[in-house]
Amino acid sequence: MGTDLGLDIDQRATAENVKRFFRNDFEKYILRSGYHRTDLSSPQLDPTGIMGHGGNSAESKMATIFDAQDKCKAVYHAIDRCFDSTQQPFRTILKSLYIDELKDWQVAAKVQYSDSRYNELKKYALCQFADTIETWQILYGVDIPELKVPKNQNRRIIGGLSE
Repeated sequence: MGTDLGLDIDQRATAENVKRFFRNDFEKYILRSGYHRTDLSSPQLDPTGIMGHGGNSAESKMATIFDAQDKCKAVYHAIDRCFDSTQQPFRTILKSLYIDELKDWQVAAKVQYSDSRYNELKKYALCQFADTIETWQILYGVDIPELKVPKNQNRRIIGGLSE
């Protein structure tokens, strides 16, 4: 049986939502923010989750950029707060896939697990991210889609797509 993360969610559907989020939404945040992925691993991100932008700009384009930057920071901090141990290398998996842009086979080798065990660990990492992002979106004051899918509910997939 799988690992109990203490979350009352449909892990498979939630993991699919998170994968879709990283493929679509996160890519848009990166593009709109003016950041490169390497900027997200830099220690320049404010670890408290509170960072000023030098005043309020009436310019809506600037507000859009700042919003995208804050969304990127929220995602980075959510990943950074996921468990990371030899038994649960969730942070390593998420950073490797979505910040460093490694392939699944490269990450499986990095964490030294078989493909089948790696796939299970990846699912748990994605679910933990779905739970952790809620805190960081509040701290950064940004709107990020709900990624968790409750158990025993019709599958709710972000973007209006269902499988």
